[in-house]
Amino acid sequence: MLDFVLKIAENAGKISLKHFRRIGKVSFKSKQDIVTVADTEVEEFLINEIEHAFPEHGILAEESGSHKGNSDYLWVIDPVDGTVNYAAGLPYFAVSIGLAFKEQLILGVVFDPYQNDFMYAEKGKGAYINGRRIRIGSESKLINCLVATDLGHKRSRQIVGRLKSLLPVTRAVRIMGSASRGLVDTALNRFQAYVHNDIQPWDAAAAYVVIKEAGGDVINFEGKPWQLYDRTIIASNKILSKKLLKCTR
Repeated sequence: MLDFVLKIAENAGKISLKHFRRIGKVSFKSKQDIVTVADTEVEEFLINEIEHAFPEHGILAEESGSHKGNSDYLWVIDPVDGTVNYAAGLPYFAVSIGLAFKEQLILGVVFDPYQNDFMYAEKGKGAYINGRRIRIGSESKLINCLVATDLGHKRSRQIVGRLKSLLPVTRAVRIMGSASRGLVDTALNRFQAYVHNDIQPWDAAAAYVVIKEAGGDVINFEGKPWQLYDRTIIASNKILSKKLLKCTR
C-alpha cells in the first residue's frame, strides 16, 4: 500500500511541477480561495489511480468532494496543498494523501515535489523522510519555540486574536500557507508546533499520521484527540500541546 501511495504522489508532484511558475488564469471558489489547472489535473490523476487500484474505496478530495465507495476505507487527498503559495510561485506546497479505515487514519504521505522530499508514515511503523526515521522534538519551553499556523478563510479573525496570546510567549509565529507542510515540518522539528482553527480534513489527514508516528501529540482546541473532521488542531509534543491549548482559550 505505501509503495503505491509514494508512487502516485511522485507522479502527482511531476504534474504540479510541470505547471509551477507557468500558471495563467486561476479560478475562484470564493473571494479568496483559488483553484489552478494543477489542482484540477493532479486531483483527477490521483482519483483515477486510486479508483483503478481500489475500486471499492471511498475518496474525499478537496476540489471535487466526496466519491463514495462500498468500503470502510477512505482516501483523503489534497492535490496541491498551498495553492495560493503555488500560484504565486512560492515553493511551499505539497501533495497530501491520507488513508483512513473506519475514520481512523492509518497511512499518510506528504510529498514536496520542489524539494523532492517524501514525508510518510503507516500506523505502528514509524515516520520517515526519504527513508530516514524522524521523531518529534523534545522542547518543553514555549519561549524556545517557532510555531507555525495558517489563517484559513472563514475564521481568520479568530486565529489573529489567538496569535496575540502566542506572540509574547513563543520565539516567533510563522504563517506558512500550507497546513500539511507546516504539520510535517513540526514532525521534523523545523517548527516545534502547529496551530490552526479552521483546518479541513484534506489539509491534515496525511500529516496527522506522520506526526503521530513521529511521537507527537495532536489535539483539538477542546483538548481531545484530533479526529478527521475536527476543524481545530494543535500538533506538537505532549508537553507543548498542553501549554498551547491554554493559549487558544
